[in-house]
Amino acid sequence: MGQRLPFIAIRLATRLELERMDDVLTDWLREIDTNAVVLCRSRMPAPWGMRISAREGVMFHIVTEGSCWLRQQGAGPLELLKGDLVLLPQGLDHEVVATPEDETEPLERFLSRPSFPANGNPMTTLICGVYMADVELAHPMLLALPPVMHFSSETVRAKPSLSSTLALLTQEIEAPSPGSETLVQHLFDVLFVYIVRAWSEEGPAQRRGWLSALKEPSLSKAMARIHAEPAKTWTVESLAQEAGLSRAAFARRFAEQVGEPPLAYLTRWRMMVASRLLNSSGASLAEVAERVGYESEFAFSRAFKRSRGVAPARFRQMQCPRDGNA
Repeated sequence: MGQRLPFIAIRLATRLELERMDDVLTDWLREIDTNAVVLCRSRMPAPWGMRISAREGVMFHIVTEGSCWLRQQGAGPLELLKGDLVLLPQGLDHEVVATPEDETEPLERFLSRPSFPANGNPMTTLICGVYMADVELAHPMLLALPPVMHFSSETVRAKPSLSSTLALLTQEIEAPSPGSETLVQHLFDVLFVYIVRAWSEEGPAQRRGWLSALKEPSLSKAMARIHAEPAKTWTVESLAQEAGLSRAAFARRFAEQVGEPPLAYLTRWRMMVASRLLNSSGASLAEVAERVGYESEFAFSRAFKRSRGVAPARFRQMQCPRDGNA
């Protein structure tokens, strides 16, 4: 029995580490308001091409018929086949075309076309949209993802949860019924979770970034403590103790993996929580300040404006306009 204890202890430790990783990831996914918007569902014969300028949010394209190509500066064209899903987490400039040689037109002009006349050429059906995530607050998560995330139809089919969600989503968009609008929004939220989960599970272990930091027990423990108690007066020293590392080693490792110093991450998380409270609760500014670790409303307002660009009271008005004052 004594010989089995170390193995059991390792299994328990591993499970706790996975739970901490899941907790931190779940916290971010819960706080980020993805708010997906479908820009178009188009069925087009070749040739065609759309040019999409950089924008805030996560762009996505779903191919439900035929094929097309994704072009991006500095990279070779990427072929997209039926059943493929591609995302651009940083919302960078890109083009989607019927063939690698096709010319493009701005997305706005492309969307203004009344229809695409049939010409006997191969058809492509494409669903394009954007997750309108709060880029500033979602910064560590979005930067942890690659510029282009391509999920082939084979990859999608190999993940039943991702496959079934994408199939349901496509069905509701292409054949809407009563309640489809609400259902589509929920399915987009679920799809985003499965996408991030799939990437975190399959990404190379040696890759740096926020998602890889979650797999490192010392860092994930510290982040989990920040998420659990954002109002606590955390210091680099106290977080290092939670991580079980020296102050210098923790600060260096955290910045390398997460992409920003521990206290910057703490401030970002506090602003995330504060934004949600301002948007969805009736808490006073003083109460919000206290719940995210600021001793005074003034100190909180100053930190919030520095992070978000507007004062918290103005932010609340912008998010929840009163009746008649929208």
